Amino acid sequence: MDTAQRKLTVITSLGKRYSGLVDLPNANYRTTDLFNSAYTFWKNPDEKCFDNSIMMHDARLMLDDTSVYRQFEKIQIRISEVFLFYDDVPTVGDQSEKKRATTVAKRTPDNAQEISIITHQVAGSFYDITGKFFGIFRQRAKDKFVPLTQAGIAEIYKKQDKWMKKTVVLPHDFICVSTAHIESVTIK
Repeated sequence: MDTAQRKLTVITSLGKRYSGLVDLPNANYRTTDLFNSAYTFWKNPDEKCFDNSIMMHDARLMLDDTSVYRQFEKIQIRISEVFLFYDDVPTVGDQSEKKRATTVAKRTPDNAQEISIITHQVAGSFYDITGKFFGIFRQRAKDKFVPLTQAGIAEIYKKQDKWMKKTVVLPHDFICVSTAHIESVTIK
């Protein structure tokens, strides 16, 4: 089996950020498909503790943008705990992906829609996410993760009885948001 790895960043509750490598069946496999599939790929299924999880290698747990709390050779993260993720692909733009997007666009006459998402609040913190969504949201919301381009994320949290806003820095503008953690959505 010709497997590959891709760098991935996962944000869970309370702003915890895991960064590391995930296994893929091959280099052309999209990270979005890995998270949305009924079967999560594992290079070594014997290491799996939870059915609903991914394995990260050479992972770091970041508590803010600069501080590494802990490093792990391997760590399993439950997909149900993931608020959102992004990978190291700066654009969804290699030639095969562009061809795939063109084919999908021909089948569905949908245009990009601006979207605003508010996630559930966990321990005094939630995410305000904006971006563009392609397709019919109702159909894609049946997936576990919804892909957004031109994304922006702000963490809203309470500190000493005041609400604060912290912008989450992204390496590029593509993310996937967990439908399980969406509290509200506005589509323009």
